[in-house]
Amino acid sequence: MKMNSTFHVCALLMAVLVFSIPFGTFAQQGSVQAAEAIANAKADANKDVNKPLWFGAGCLLSGSAFLLKPYGYFALPIGSIGGYLYQPAPLPSRLIGKSPEYIAAYTSTYKSKRGEIQANSTAAGCLSGCLIIVLATGSIGVGLGTAAATQ
Repeated sequence: MKMNSTFHVCALLMAVLVFSIPFGTFAQQGSVQAAEAIANAKADANKDVNKPLWFGAGCLLSGSAFLLKPYGYFALPIGSIGGYLYQPAPLPSRLIGKSPEYIAAYTSTYKSKRGEIQANSTAAGCLSGCLIIVLATGSIGVGLGTAAATQ
């Protein structure tokens, strides 16, 4: 009788070990795919964003803040937020033949990273445009003041 219960315990232990190993392998494979998808999405988003375009849009927004008074000052935050909210989907050709987990991780990372880069470029353009306008109007004012003082 003792031999029979030992056999059952060993058989049960073997069955648990045999059936638990594939699940651990699938979990590790999924985390590797997610890490690969995140790295690929960040690289592709950085490559796909037209940074000079968004920088120029920020410069134009800063000019509109000074030209469209009194509501032009709302253009700066609206433009930066708009740069973040405009998040186009990645190209479908990059996702062909990938697992659903890879596609989900890639798409969410791509959109958020692309929005972040666009918002940063727009904000840098806004700050640069404001600085240029302030320096230009300040130097014109100094020039006018100097010309008036010499007359």
